[in-house]
Amino acid sequence: MTEDINISDIPWLDFGENGIGSWGNGGSGTGGSAGESFDWNADEGSGPIIGGGSGYDGEGPSVTFGGERWYIFQLTERILIIYRFYGDYIIIYYYYRVGDYNEPEPEPTPEPDNRNVITEIRETTLQGAAAPSVVKIHSFAYDDEGRIQNYTIIDGDYTYEWTYSYEGVEEVYVSGSESYMGYIGVEGINSLYSLPSSGTNQVLVASPQYNSDGYMQSLNNNVLDYENGNLSTFNCRGSVYTYEYTEEKNNANIDLNCFISNCSMYEYDYSHFSLFAPFGFYGKSSENLISKEIWFESADFDYEYTYEKDEQGRISSITRRTVPRFSGNILSMTTYRITYAN
Repeated sequence: MTEDINISDIPWLDFGENGIGSWGNGGSGTGGSAGESFDWNADEGSGPIIGGGSGYDGEGPSVTFGGERWYIFQLTERILIIYRFYGDYIIIYYYYRVGDYNEPEPEPTPEPDNRNVITEIRETTLQGAAAPSVVKIHSFAYDDEGRIQNYTIIDGDYTYEWTYSYEGVEEVYVSGSESYMGYIGVEGINSLYSLPSSGTNQVLVASPQYNSDGYMQSLNNNVLDYENGNLSTFNCRGSVYTYEYTEEKNNANIDLNCFISNCSMYEYDYSHFSLFAPFGFYGKSSENLISKEIWFESADFDYEYTYEKDEQGRISSITRRTVPRFSGNILSMTTYRITYAN
């Protein structure tokens, strides 16, 4: 049953932000008769979100005032519809906004912090006094959300380029000399497919698994273990690598450990690894930078690392030395010089 009532019988309502509201009669907002105060609280309920009701079912968000619980059927910039149950009846109030909608001032958008945003890594390897140095340049560009957009490698006379694009937050596409599509979950990529240029069907190439802390614990037949927020061992087809760490934080926007450690071992099986892991697509990164990488038992050398900082306290240079286990001469030395956005 619907009963029309006089507008003066409907109280105006004012819900204060501190849980105290006021109401009065007159149908003209605070211009009506003197109001009375009341305490109120909100309950999100189990029904649909505020904005459009789906029925008077008593399951939507609600407010309680004057000892009565009123369910919110609809709330927009212009209208508030509330209702409550009264025996076999439903009492419905329609409130229309009086005056302009004073939308809250938006929070100021913080200026992007580019202090730890890496734009280039110059990799120089010395194989010995008689051998020429080998230089490889990695360049990075990002979109407005700080996600990797372009990755370029200049390796002598060869240039490799990849472009990253996104479909929302759930899909990433990489095009270049290799092309991939990844489905992104909460921790990172859940499944990665290669996209052959010949038009044949896409092929599943990686299905990483993550632990409860958000670290990748397996990548196909590779197994990774962690201690104190850092990768401790990496089992690559039965060859186990062990990592030791400095106190330096791995806090740049790129996972530097991926560039300076044995990514080549990952690449042996998965050439795509270095296209995704450094940019956060494979879960959380180790918290610290590595100091030593101990290769598998039958290897005859290990990697040792030292770091230099710039005036802002950022890592500006990393030196990796290939140290033999049975002699004192350094086999090779690679220096990574890092350039930041500012």
